Amino acid sequence: MRLLARASQPASVRVLLVEDDEDDFVLVRDTLRALGAGRMELEWVSRPEQALAALESFQPDVFLLDYRLGATTGLELLGQVRQRGWLGPIILLTGQEDDELDHQALEAGATDFLEKSQLTPTLLARSIRYALQHARTLEALRRSQASFRELIERLPDGICVLSGERLLYASPSLVSLLGCASAEELLGLTLAELQKTFVPPEDQSSIPRLRATRSAALWEMILLSKCRRRIPVECIWFPVVFEGQPCRVLLVRDLTEQKQLQARLMLADRMASLGTLAAGIAHEINNPLAFTLSNLCLLEEEVLPRLELPANERGELYKLLSDALLGATRVRDIVRQLKLFSRTEEQVRTEPVDVHRVLETAIGMAWNELRHRARLVRDYSERLLVDADEGRLGQVFLNLIVNAAQAIGEGNVEHNELRIVTQRLDGDVVVEVRDTGAGMSEEHLARVFEPFFTTKPVGMGTGLGLSICHGIITSFGGRMEVESALGKGSTFRVILPATASARREATLRVAPVRSVAPRRGRLLVVDDEPMIGMAIRRTLQREHEVVTLTSAREALTRILGGERFDVILCDVMMPEMSGMELHEELTRRAPELADRMVFLTGGAFTPQAREFLARVKNQRREKPFSAQELRDLVHELLTEE
Repeated sequence: MRLLARASQPASVRVLLVEDDEDDFVLVRDTLRALGAGRMELEWVSRPEQALAALESFQPDVFLLDYRLGATTGLELLGQVRQRGWLGPIILLTGQEDDELDHQALEAGATDFLEKSQLTPTLLARSIRYALQHARTLEALRRSQASFRELIERLPDGICVLSGERLLYASPSLVSLLGCASAEELLGLTLAELQKTFVPPEDQSSIPRLRATRSAALWEMILLSKCRRRIPVECIWFPVVFEGQPCRVLLVRDLTEQKQLQARLMLADRMASLGTLAAGIAHEINNPLAFTLSNLCLLEEEVLPRLELPANERGELYKLLSDALLGATRVRDIVRQLKLFSRTEEQVRTEPVDVHRVLETAIGMAWNELRHRARLVRDYSERLLVDADEGRLGQVFLNLIVNAAQAIGEGNVEHNELRIVTQRLDGDVVVEVRDTGAGMSEEHLARVFEPFFTTKPVGMGTGLGLSICHGIITSFGGRMEVESALGKGSTFRVILPATASARREATLRVAPVRSVAPRRGRLLVVDDEPMIGMAIRRTLQREHEVVTLTSAREALTRILGGERFDVILCDVMMPEMSGMELHEELTRRAPELADRMVFLTGGAFTPQAREFLARVKNQRREKPFSAQELRDLVHELLTEE
C-alpha cells in the first residue's frame, strides 16, 4: 500500500520496500521520513509476487529488500528481479551481521548490505545516494560498452582476441571473412588450430614467430576461407588487457580490393606504355612502307605497261605485283589501326566520323577473337556520320565487340551470332552490338558500367573497359544502354547525335576526278628517309620538277638563298631541324612559302608535334600514301593558285 504521498519535486526518489514484518516496515518508514518530506516516495509490499508486480506499476528508483521473506529469501528474489532485466540498485536489509551473507549478496548483484539494528537516517541516506550513483555509473558503463562493442562489430576489419593460445573473441567481420556461420565456430580454438585451418602451408611460419613477439607487429599473409578462397590480408598484432587479463589482439584487414586495384593500375600503366610503343613502331614502319607502296604503284601503273613481254609473263608479273600490293596494303591498314588506338588524350579531336568505317576497323582488330566463336552479321543502314574522335570511338566499338565475342564459348561458330546493327533514329545514330552469349543477371546488369566491376574470372578483366567506354560516349554527348538475360545473350547500344555538318565530306569521299591537267610545278620534298624522297620523285617527276633533300636546314638555306618552290612536301619529325621548326622559320622570313607546306607524318606521337599539327592550317598526309593520292594533292594545290 502507498504510505507517503509522492512529493511534487521532480528530485524525489521512488523507493520500493519488500518487508513481511510490519514493525520493520515502520522502522524503515520513519527513517525515510527523517530524511525530509518530499525527498522520498515509498511503496511497501510484503510478498515477493507483489514486489515483481510493483516493478512494472511503481517503477522504483531503489529496491529495499528484506533478507527473510517467509519461504523465499531475499537473495532468491534478487535473482528473480535481475532475471527480469531490472538493473536498478538493490539494497539488502538483514537482522544481524553476517559477513558471508554480505559477500553472497554482493555476488548476487546487490548494491549494498545494511543491518536493521544499525539503521539511521544518515546511514540509509548515504546508502541510497551511493546506490543511485552506482546505478548511474553502471548504466553509463553499460552504454559505453554497448557503443564500443557496436563500433567494434561494425568495423570492416576482422578482430580477434587471444588469451594465451586460445581465442576469446571474434568480430562479425572476421567471422564473415573466414566464411564461418558464427563466432562459436572459432571461439576456444588454439593458435595452432587456427593456423592449420585458415593459413596455407607457405604462410605457416608467420604465426609461430608471433608466439615470441611481445610488442606490436605488422605483416601481410594469405588466409584461406572455409570454402578455400585465398584472401590477401594485412595483420596487426599487439598486446592488450582484455576483461582484466593480459591478451593479444589480431586485426585482419582484407587486401583483396587493394591488390586488385594495384594490379589494374599496373595493367593500365603497361597499356599506356604499349600505346606509346605502338605509336613509335607505327612511325618507324611507315617510312619504309611509304616508299615500298609508292614504288609498287609506280611499277604497276608506269613501268610494266612499257615492258615488251609475252602475255603469259606479263600476266604472271601483274599477279606477283598485285599480291605484293595487297600485302603492303594490309600492313598499312594494321599500322593505321595501331596509330588509331594508341592515341592519347592530347590527340583527341572531335570531327565528323564515318561510323561504318570505324566499325570495320574495330572488326578487323577483333577478328581473331571473334572468328572461332560466332558468325559475324553486319546489318548496316545508309552511311552515318557522328561528331566524335575516331580513335576513341574505335576504342568503344573494339571493346564492345571483344566483350561480345568473349561472352560466347569457342567451337560452335554456326550456332552463335554476333550481329552489329546501325540505324538513324530521330536525329540520332544508334549502333547495337548483339551477341548470343552467356548474358548477365539483373544484379550484374545494374553495375555493368561501374569502374572495376567485372564478371570475368580474376586476372581476366580489369573492370575498367565498359566504364571508360561509357565516359567516352558521354563526352561526345551520347549515351549507352544495355539489355541482357542469363543464357540469352546481351545487347549493348551506343546512341550518338548525328552530325549536323559535313565539314569533312571532302576527306570522306573518294578523291574527285581531275577536270583539267595541272600546270607543271616545282616541288621540294624534305624527308630524312632518302628512299621516301626518291619514291615521291619517281611518282611526280613526269609532271613536275621535283627536288629532294634529307635536311630541313639545307632546305631553309636554299629557300632563303632565292630558290622558289610551288609546293613543299615536308616530314614533321626529323633530326637536327624538324619540319615544325622549318615552318616557323619560313613563317617569319617567307610566309608565302610557309603556307605552301604540306606535312608528311608517320605518326606525330610527341606532345609538341600533336600541338603543332592541331594549331597550323596546312594540309597533311599520313604515311604511307598512294601514288594517286600524291598526284591528286599536288594537282589540287597547283589548281588553287
